[in-house]
Amino acid sequence: MKIDSFIESLQTKSKETQRAYRQDLTRFETFLKEKRLRTNQVKQSTIADYIRHLEDTKGRTVSDGLAPATIARHLTVISAYYEWLRGDSDADVRNPVERFRRPKVRNEKPRDVDDSILAKLVDGITDLRDRAIVLLFVYTGLRLSELRQLDKTTITLTKKKLPDGSFQYFGSGEVIGKGSKKRSFMVGPKAMQAVAAYIAQHRMKDDLPALFLSSRKTRLSTRAIQQIVDKWCTRLNLSHIHVHQLRHSFATRSVNSGMSAAVLQQLLGHASLNTTQRYFHMKLERISREYFSVMEFVRQFSPV
Repeated sequence: MKIDSFIESLQTKSKETQRAYRQDLTRFETFLKEKRLRTNQVKQSTIADYIRHLEDTKGRTVSDGLAPATIARHLTVISAYYEWLRGDSDADVRNPVERFRRPKVRNEKPRDVDDSILAKLVDGITDLRDRAIVLLFVYTGLRLSELRQLDKTTITLTKKKLPDGSFQYFGSGEVIGKGSKKRSFMVGPKAMQAVAAYIAQHRMKDDLPALFLSSRKTRLSTRAIQQIVDKWCTRLNLSHIHVHQLRHSFATRSVNSGMSAAVLQQLLGHASLNTTQRYFHMKLERISREYFSVMEFVRQFSPV
């Protein structure tokens, strides 16, 4: 397979997307080699065999069968490769996925982490670096690939005076998001305190740019960041938490605290407001709070 050449053609896509495409295609190439099949010998039946193969070799965090979204992703990547191959080759190349029946993917409700579980995770993390990573996810809504980009100079500190005269420190910065587009993000006080504590304890004496470093003093990979969360979930006897669920938690917590869809869209870096609307499954606490607020207004100003 011409995986390298295909990946080079995806310059408009983000580095994270390119990495995911390469990973899926490399896995598919390994399968074809095991079956002693060439690229032009792949049929719809081969694709069906491959899906079954993926289900037989699924990871430990996957339950019964592959999720429809996972299957759809693999089919999309393979199809994109064959469409590229058809345009890049003079030979008659058929796309075996073209007429393959795709699974229906439901627009599932985001899987946020319950606040009590979040509290156990954050309170149980004793490593300053790891605690700062988790709190940044929870208080910024950054994607995994975006958090990995952060340098020590990325976040600008802002001091805000509160009504009681005290001060809180917020942060703001910019990252390269999906589609290689620059976007802004903000950092809540608890996350800023965690980042400041980590830098003060471990990073004041080096001039390395990356905010989060491995034991080898290199920028943490996306896989290493997920493994950090996995490690603490295991130590604290918590069920597996994917870092993307922490982003979901930021969104749902923001919604239930009264944030508008337009503001949340900007903070999450969504291109479409429809994507942001998925998070507007409000908890009873917010519904009750707003209802009683309205009723109090009616009581004071309405004659009825």
